[in-house]
Amino acid sequence: MQKVSSIELGKQLGINANSIRKDISYLGEIGNCRAGYSLATLKESLIQNLNINRKRVVCLVGLGRLGSAILKYEQLSQNGFKIAAGFDTNINKIETIQTKVPLYPASEIALVVRRERIELGLLAVPGAAAVETAKRLIDGGIRGIVNFSAVVLRPEKGVFIRNIDLVSELRVISVITGFLDQNS
Repeated sequence: MQKVSSIELGKQLGINANSIRKDISYLGEIGNCRAGYSLATLKESLIQNLNINRKRVVCLVGLGRLGSAILKYEQLSQNGFKIAAGFDTNINKIETIQTKVPLYPASEIALVVRRERIELGLLAVPGAAAVETAKRLIDGGIRGIVNFSAVVLRPEKGVFIRNIDLVSELRVISVITGFLDQNS
């Protein structure tokens, strides 16, 4: 049986081993922190406790370069996420993109989200369209949005929104690596 210690996990994740042990304790009886944790038991417990053992139905709005790349990203389906629909305001894109995912005009977002019971949305639209597009997703009953647009969306009641800003992420990494360079 393969085991892993909280120290090893901490090194891999960049987190203090004490925090790892504390977090694992919330999962229930996983093993002994001194003897290490069984990888199989830890994995199964994480899957059950975090409810990641079921397939999630996702839609993608915005079929430009980023959206098209996401459509082709096989890691989504391999990790329990099914893209059930794609949307764009440009009918030419909808008609010319080669994919197995059904594509629709953006005006049909709420209808399709409701009909297909889509839970999560990926938003890859220009900033000017982000608020209105998010509203359409929410009107359809979406539960969560990963927003790649340049506009920060505010959470709505019952809808979790994760804003991903690549420039901010690069700045954070630049600051950290610059700080590490100074202290080397």
